[in-house]
Amino acid sequence: MKIIDTKGSILTGDNHPSLKIGDKIYVVDDRKSTWDKIQQAQADPTTKDANMVALELALGKKAVKEIMEADGGISFEGFQNLTFYVMAAITGQDYEILKKEAMSKN
Repeated sequence: MKIIDTKGSILTGDNHPSLKIGDKIYVVDDRKSTWDKIQQAQADPTTKDANMVALELALGKKAVKEIMEADGGISFEGFQNLTFYVMAAITGQDYEILKKEAMSKN
């Protein structure tokens, strides 16, 4: 029998992805529990802004506020791109492919 030692990396959280925006680096919470909360928010029709909820869950409210207010405010396109970057970081998918798939559904 072959045993693969993960050295605890599955459970310790030392391998969270990060996003570099300008000179700052933001750690993305890619835990399954966070992903489940994002999925719940997106499925709930009473959620006012599921994308904002997703960003706040993945990056934290303070980081999202900082990003949203940088350089006088984020553009709508920048907000969309940020959402795709965060989802790509959480799921391990390629940003370009994820964005293309999402855009083709619209």
